[in-house]
Amino acid sequence: MIKVAKELNGNILTIRLTGSIEETVNLDEMVGQTPAEVRIDCKEITRINSVGVKGWIKYFQGLQAKNVKLTFFQCSTAIVEQVNLISNFVCGGGVESIYVPFACTSCKAELIALFRTVDINPAAIQLPELKCTKCSGKAVFDDIEEEYFAFLSR
Repeated sequence: MIKVAKELNGNILTIRLTGSIEETVNLDEMVGQTPAEVRIDCKEITRINSVGVKGWIKYFQGLQAKNVKLTFFQCSTAIVEQVNLISNFVCGGGVESIYVPFACTSCKAELIALFRTVDINPAAIQLPELKCTKCSGKAVFDDIEEEYFAFLSR
């Protein structure tokens, strides 16, 4: 089940999506009218299934057709996965920032860190070394670089 929180600041609507995007999603009904610019906070999207993807694309393609500027930010790993799998997942919008998975080499804790996409060079991915928040051990990227960051090259 997805929850939507909206905040209008001038002519910019920020939508905060929380939860799982599934069969019952109706973003058109949940969001309502939008101004010429919409920012979508994807930090708390935990999952999106195939029917949810269809609803997502239908909604954001409708906004794209109305020339609404779309910016997706704080994209969870679930959203990054979809952006990589489906070429038009952001429907002409931009991806401003993404969460990146890390794992501690000492205690094996799973961590995530937020990066702005403009700070990531897709030709030579160089992520900073992170310290584990639990044991201060070294945390390393915990995925396949070529796959996780593939959308940056499109």
